[in-house]
Amino acid sequence: MAEYLSPGVYIEEIDAGPRPIAGVSTSTAGMVGVTARGPYTGKPKLVTNFLEFQTVFGGFLPEPDADVRDAWVNNPSEGGRWWLFPLAVKGFFDNGGQRLYVKRVASADAAPASGTLVQGLVSPIAAGAAAGATSLQLGHLIGFSGVDQQLTIHRGDDQTVITTVQVADYDVTARRIELRAPLEAGVRTSRGDYVQAGSQDGRPEEALRLSAVSPGAWGGGVQVRVQPTVGASLPVLPDPQQGALFITRLAAAAAADSETVEVVAVDGLDAGTVTVQIGPRRFEAEASAAAEGRVTLTFPAGTTHAAWDRGLTVRRVRLGNPSGGASLHIGGASRLYEGAVVQIDTGTALKVHKVQSVLDDQVTFDGNIPDSLYENDRIQLIEAEVSTRFTDAGGAAVTETFPNLRLEGDSPSNVVTALESRSQLVRATALSLSGDPARFPVSATGSWLTLADGDDGYDSLSVADFVGTDGGSGRRTGIVALEDIDEVAVCAVPGMWSGTVESALVTHCELLKDRFAILDPRDGLDIEGIQTFREPFDTKYAALYYPWLVTQDPSTGRDVEVPPSGHMAGIYARVDVERGVHKAPANVVVRGIKQTDGFAADITKRHQDLLNPKGINALRFFPGLGHRVWGARTLSSDSSWKYINVRRLFLFLEESIDEGTQWVVFEPNDEALWALVRQTVTNFLTTVWRSGALAGTTADEAFFVACDRTTMTEDDLANGRLICVIGVAPVFPAEFVIFRIQQKTRETQLT
Repeated sequence: MAEYLSPGVYIEEIDAGPRPIAGVSTSTAGMVGVTARGPYTGKPKLVTNFLEFQTVFGGFLPEPDADVRDAWVNNPSEGGRWWLFPLAVKGFFDNGGQRLYVKRVASADAAPASGTLVQGLVSPIAAGAAAGATSLQLGHLIGFSGVDQQLTIHRGDDQTVITTVQVADYDVTARRIELRAPLEAGVRTSRGDYVQAGSQDGRPEEALRLSAVSPGAWGGGVQVRVQPTVGASLPVLPDPQQGALFITRLAAAAAADSETVEVVAVDGLDAGTVTVQIGPRRFEAEASAAAEGRVTLTFPAGTTHAAWDRGLTVRRVRLGNPSGGASLHIGGASRLYEGAVVQIDTGTALKVHKVQSVLDDQVTFDGNIPDSLYENDRIQLIEAEVSTRFTDAGGAAVTETFPNLRLEGDSPSNVVTALESRSQLVRATALSLSGDPARFPVSATGSWLTLADGDDGYDSLSVADFVGTDGGSGRRTGIVALEDIDEVAVCAVPGMWSGTVESALVTHCELLKDRFAILDPRDGLDIEGIQTFREPFDTKYAALYYPWLVTQDPSTGRDVEVPPSGHMAGIYARVDVERGVHKAPANVVVRGIKQTDGFAADITKRHQDLLNPKGINALRFFPGLGHRVWGARTLSSDSSWKYINVRRLFLFLEESIDEGTQWVVFEPNDEALWALVRQTVTNFLTTVWRSGALAGTTADEAFFVACDRTTMTEDDLANGRLICVIGVAPVFPAEFVIFRIQQKTRETQLT
């Protein structure tokens, strides 16, 4: 109750009346089956079209080896053709299904493909070069030591050594190295040629173990690459006490062996020793007056450089670390963090350090920083970039790139953590990781690691894998995992006629009481056989369809018989959306099958006279009408629940009222609450009646709602029970349409 303790204006919110009940979805399906790949653990995965299913779970499955196939096909009571599951999923979407939760089944012996990266340094060739070339374009120069470093160039297709080279000069920005001797053989990017620093001989230390995200041979198509990348390029801040700056240009071109150059005279360019930068290189030079308006720069004997064109910019550089030491002032230092690895270019060597602390713009490293750093120098933050790629047998490709990752530490951007949460292809286990770019995780056979030794374990697949186990929410498997998804209204295990599996599916629906099962018979049954198959079932929560369907397998181009449950689940969804759950999913065309011979057996009226009374729904072909569903019965012996649409209508009503009245719990159990409950349910059922789902010309004829002292005793009230009695009159399908025709004579009409 509100309190009014002081004068003022009070604004209050009041309940406007009964809360509306929203009808739950009845067209969401759940299926359990074997797929080529995809998540095996966790909750069932939602897919909304067949392309999405292929992306997540892979394409069509090939028929397994003869021994495995025969063991399943020739088992009349516990068998199945589980490899047809993707075709059933396609049938679901072909027939109008829109939302499908898929739970992948895998054998306990199935194993993911895996591989191990070792410590090393590899950089791919970024641009091809012919024999005799004296420079190479690389993917990166991170981790390289600089001038005079020995490198080995490998072929990417067979990892044989092409040649060994020595670095004469390098340009970090252009990612180019100059060679002391011409290439003995050409290199190409098309075959994945790469440069390796050091040798991978002698069993290098293992750094990172990678495995496919889920078990199966599909993982053999996954490739992974981990390489160093520049996370940030940060400027060294200058020391203002190091003298004035000047920028000028060459007054005349200079040959490669020239030890002097003339530059245009500018303020600040005085006689004496200066440090200048010409192009990408820095030099110590002696400045002296030349002709009017010019200054001569003389380099020490033996200085090497490329030929310089007239007009090349020359600038004086200011020292950024004049006294050495382990600290440096860096612009954008907030981008760094404790343990960060940086690379510093001294002009002749690339040095690697780790950050120990960051305070404002002052960064302290794990060792002394070179004193030959200048104002326009930059330090590079080195992080890891993980790339993955996968191409399946159908040509579908998946690529992933995860930049700016850390190899060390426990941050969310750690390689292991990032792949766990973000990658759809791989998972990683750290073995011996180092942030040193010269010891990055690399493949021992090139820049890309191809995972291997994945196993589908089909030879040990069993019906128990389809039934599943209950390990709690998010850890359930098989049919049991469908319990994690409350939205599922129709469920199936396509292709499985195993009594154990279908009994588990029916039990699942009967326990949850909010979903309906579609069962598949064994393939190849005749009229007597399907009747025998149906005999063990008596449930109002399932339906059975006969015969199997004939469609084309897009992966092979051959006709194949497929179980009807996937197509029927799509028809349920289509009818629910177009007409409503009260409409029987019958007398509708089956899509996604052959135009001729779309059913594996031809069912006649005489056949259906035997099947229909036993609750076996026939799939029949009618000339001029096509292939149609010609039955709408459950497998129940109770005549009250013999129609599929009546059973599913009540599931819809029960689930909608259950979810729409949760607000009632713990409310004061009195007349005011009862009136609200009555009005809430009445409003909902009125809407349902107006949609044509209930029989009766008036609402009073269609349903009643009672919630008062006639439905509850004092004992009920004392024990916290609110009891609402609801009665509805469902619309039954016109299964038998009878026209009675009588012959009348003219005399009879006159009388």
